Amino acid sequence: MRNKETTKQNIPDGWREVCFEDVLSFERPDNYIVKSTNYSQNNKIPVLTANKAFVLGYTAEDFDIYKKNPVIIFDDFTTDSKYVDFPFKVKSSAIKILKSKDKKQAKLKFLYEKIKSINFPRGAHKRYYISQYQKQKIALPPIKEQQKIAEILGAVDDDIAKTQEVIDATEKLKKGLMQQLFSKSNVKDKRWGIVKLQDVCKVRQGLQIPIKKRFKEGGENRFIYITLKYLKALDNVEYIENPSKSVICGKEDILMTRTGNTGIVVTNVSGVFHNNFFLVDFDREKIVKDFLVYYLRSGKIQKIILDRAGTTTIPDLNHGDFYSINFVMPSIKEQQKIAEILSAIDKKISVNKKLKAKLTQLKKGLMQDLLSGRVRTNI
Repeated sequence: MRNKETTKQNIPDGWREVCFEDVLSFERPDNYIVKSTNYSQNNKIPVLTANKAFVLGYTAEDFDIYKKNPVIIFDDFTTDSKYVDFPFKVKSSAIKILKSKDKKQAKLKFLYEKIKSINFPRGAHKRYYISQYQKQKIALPPIKEQQKIAEILGAVDDDIAKTQEVIDATEKLKKGLMQQLFSKSNVKDKRWGIVKLQDVCKVRQGLQIPIKKRFKEGGENRFIYITLKYLKALDNVEYIENPSKSVICGKEDILMTRTGNTGIVVTNVSGVFHNNFFLVDFDREKIVKDFLVYYLRSGKIQKIILDRAGTTTIPDLNHGDFYSINFVMPSIKEQQKIAEILSAIDKKISVNKKLKAKLTQLKKGLMQDLLSGRVRTNI
């Protein structure tokens, strides 16, 4: 790639200014709207939306299918868009189906990337494409440069998609293992016992601290105040001074939310824990901490916790409901082995999520450089 300065009009040399309506035609989706939302994975025809979900489901309707691909589907209200290169149907009449008017002048994939790069201001709930969006002016490079830019950005998209596939497959593997390992019906080894949590754990609540007694800076005998708000944004730190030892937790302890967003399990944090947390004080001679963490986070136990917390405005899990939950307890060595296996899977998920984040950031930078002409491709 080589850098090249733009002209005074901010249009790079060799590029031209056009509106989307100059290079894109649109079609209403009326003929391709699904008649029934009775979707099934056993069906073959995808029903699409332009928002994040993309595939709403699969329909058995084998008629009125859009097949003139590739196209861009564009949500007239949200201005979300997706590039589609396979047959499909849609659910909403708000979709516009966009195609390149002249493939020799404008590559559809380049135009899609251009659309994705635009931060379009939306206000009232209304349709935007015909009245405003298609009239936006863009800088359009020569066709060969469009193709090259689309290929570069597409290659990064492919890497992002492959990384997400690895994440999805690994999370599916983890979910299946947890269902199998923590299922009462799969306890065949007589050395595995089933007890109540009250037999191996005790819980205690944290402390509600008035705002006026919280500090913004650390100091002697001051501890970080652990709240859900703090856990979501670790930069929003508050401190509590001279708290009771009963509300102080260390990194080897386990916390679990008991009210509101009930069932969130937290470990490896230290400080003073808020009143909406339980500290789960477990028998460390019988239980491996990470095994218990994974057990409490398992789908089956999470469902039990949520059911017992109730469906009121503010769900609340009381001590008795927690204590009455069954706990599948293998030997210490087996607990350790199970925790190590699940931890290794978590590490793989974490590594790939970080990789995806880096690739996404790379794509963002490339879009800013290539679609503006600030960096030019060698063609």
